[in-house]
Amino acid sequence: MSTDVEGPQLSQLILERPARARGLRRGYRVGDVDLFFDHLARAVPAGKVASAQVRAVGFGSQLGGYDVEDTDALLAEVEDALARRERDHALAQDDQRHYAERRAALAAAVSGRLSERRGERFPRARGLRRGYSPRDVDALCALLADHFGGRVALSADDVRGALFRPRRGARGYREAPVDAFLDRVVELMVTFER
Repeated sequence: MSTDVEGPQLSQLILERPARARGLRRGYRVGDVDLFFDHLARAVPAGKVASAQVRAVGFGSQLGGYDVEDTDALLAEVEDALARRERDHALAQDDQRHYAERRAALAAAVSGRLSERRGERFPRARGLRRGYSPRDVDALCALLADHFGGRVALSADDVRGALFRPRRGARGYREAPVDAFLDRVVELMVTFER
């Protein structure tokens, strides 16, 4: 098990379970969440899970399942702790070249997308498929540009919690490229910012 400062906190986090949704509200499927946290309990001490895996996990839904907001908040804490552990491990192992290369690649991908013109940053949704409002996404991109330029302070939770109004077809940005970009932003923020 990790002996760094995050070790005990991370060990405690993976043993927690989120609150259940109340009444007739839908939440994440209990079995899915429990299975994932059981996996974390085995894999984290062995160093066999990465922050990116936590960021990418998805669960089914059920009535009375685990509360979505509470579950997402717990997963965000686990992801942040894993990212800090990964960063500290890379720096302690004199793997600073790999660390610097990964940071530079992420920063280049993020800044490249942020430098695109409003309304043209992401591909448009096709047909009648649902997408995200370009105005909403571009507003977040403007905030991110200010954040990375040192003018505004944002957290990874601010990015994770961003909501975009839906737009159909060419009136919206395709969801998958926007989500992938935001995953890179979160990775950059939790792994490389102190």
